[in-house]
Amino acid sequence: MPIIASTKGLAPGIAGWTHEGDTFHPVRGAEPPLGALLRGWRERALLTQEQLAEKAGLNVRTVRRLETGALWQPRTKSILLLAKALELDTEERATLATATRGLPAPAESYDPAAVTIPRQLPADVAALVGRGRELAVLERHQSANTVTVVSLDGMAGTGKTALAVHAAHRLAPRFPDGQLFVNLHGHAQAMTPVEPGEALARMLRTLGVPGEHIPGHVDDRAALYRSVLADRKVLIVLDDAADERQIHPLLPAGPGCRVIVTSRRRLTCLGETRSLSLETLPVAKAVALFTRMAGRERVTDAPLNVLAEVVQRCGLLPLAIRIATVRLRTHPAWSVRHLLDRLADDPLAELKAGRHSVTAALDLSYGRLSPDQRRAYRLLGSRTSADFGVDAAAALLGTTALQARRLLDQLSDVHLLQEPAPSRYRLHDLVRDHASAVHAGRTNPAVRASA
Repeated sequence: MPIIASTKGLAPGIAGWTHEGDTFHPVRGAEPPLGALLRGWRERALLTQEQLAEKAGLNVRTVRRLETGALWQPRTKSILLLAKALELDTEERATLATATRGLPAPAESYDPAAVTIPRQLPADVAALVGRGRELAVLERHQSANTVTVVSLDGMAGTGKTALAVHAAHRLAPRFPDGQLFVNLHGHAQAMTPVEPGEALARMLRTLGVPGEHIPGHVDDRAALYRSVLADRKVLIVLDDAADERQIHPLLPAGPGCRVIVTSRRRLTCLGETRSLSLETLPVAKAVALFTRMAGRERVTDAPLNVLAEVVQRCGLLPLAIRIATVRLRTHPAWSVRHLLDRLADDPLAELKAGRHSVTAALDLSYGRLSPDQRRAYRLLGSRTSADFGVDAAAALLGTTALQARRLLDQLSDVHLLQEPAPSRYRLHDLVRDHASAVHAGRTNPAVRASA
């Protein structure tokens, strides 16, 4: 008569299992409990957890967590090593695969390549110019005792996502357990930033946790997420983060994982994070990007000084340069000189192609400001000079120097203001044009309504 094994200590939602001799069978409506199966086979083999770990070439902590149900989705390699160490036959290997949620039932020759591993990175960028130093840091930086986190921040259009995706593609071979990509929509048109609990649920499902086993509370989801990733090597890209609150629950704990975060805000309090602020490109690199994107045949007749002036009219901003090249390619009658003339008249009006627009990108940054910050931004856009100090800003804003400094620092933290020297500030040319347009009411209705 089949024996019903105790379910004490098993994961929620597993009703139990039966066994006849050495063959295990799930109770109808239940999934085979992986921990109980492994424990039963280990005891049959007269092995302790330490002995099984040594025989399989695994850490004893991995065996212990598998048996207690703390490790929901083990690495395929670990399961294969355990099956070999326990000397499981074909039927037992099939039962083990079924219990491992997502692993196909193996035959005599089990193919680990059949296991689905998340590969969520977007397509790599075709042209990445002028980011060699930052790319080297992303590839080299590694923490020995904790999860490695690198944060990329910068104003809208500096190419943070392009750099993160390019670096992730180069790093992917080091992370055999997969790559996750989550767009957090910190600055997205008509979308609110993704809540940490929602992001965790999506990542847990991707990592193989069934929806019915995902806890309701964000703290419990974060704990399960850390458990799932504890023994894995996974690369995680968290794109367009709104703030630290959104990021903290999404950070794994194990040193085998790496996280790349992009944000328009300088993120702090993320532990041992390496922060990189992306600036605009040097003129030579900006010209190289323009030439590559436009096509050498489209710029052959353009003098170098004209090309340099075009990219400067684009604010040396990668997004603006890419949009300008699209405008040039889609208007065969235009010359580079003609493009320059149009940019001289109204850069923001010209830097728009399809759904890509420098104005729209800056509108989104403006929309995330507090009322006091928006007022300061508008008033700074009314200045005739782009460079100023704290005292000049205080007089313009009608406030104290201390309060003005606080507002200027906040605008600097979200890269709507540059600080080339201590207590000296400057508006990027395109940001200044945008702030001036907002101040004068020359913006779309949504931006005017939030002014």
